[in-house]
Amino acid sequence: MRIEQIMRHDPTRVGPDEPISRLIEWYANPGSRSRYTYVVDERGVLLGVVTMMEILGLFLEPEVVDSHESGTVSDDEAIRRISRTLKDRKDQPVSSLMRRDLPTVAPGGLFLDARLLLRERKITALPVVDADGVLVGEVTRRVLVKLLDSMLRDPDLHNLKKDCKRLFESAGSEFFVG
Repeated sequence: MRIEQIMRHDPTRVGPDEPISRLIEWYANPGSRSRYTYVVDERGVLLGVVTMMEILGLFLEPEVVDSHESGTVSDDEAIRRISRTLKDRKDQPVSSLMRRDLPTVAPGGLFLDARLLLRERKITALPVVDADGVLVGEVTRRVLVKLLDSMLRDPDLHNLKKDCKRLFESAGSEFFVG
């Protein structure tokens, strides 16, 4: 099966100038389902990705966490420092935090290509981009497991020539640009 047949067609997107505080707000929402937020320009070209780990790393600085764990910084002082950092950095644009090193896959690639990259890079999702670099989808480990489940239920699924989006679609796209 081709990646375009199984990918999520609605990955979360955000513009490069969106403040980090908006991502925190979005990730704090229990209904948020993606761990990756893709940063795209006005044409939809993929510029980078921001994950919850980058956000946590920005506000939970290792020095504060380590000092708290070793007992050299009190609970109150650690919280005060985290609050100050949050206040100072909340309006930074997501482009200042995004990673640019995430590999991508093409929609026409075989799903096995995605699985290989997911394993090699120890990541949970891959952006799918077209020949112009436009973000068109996302393939995740969960999607690949859904594919295996579908193949167990319908062994001839791999013979289908039509689009299998209906098997792997998720409800509603997430896109917020201020």
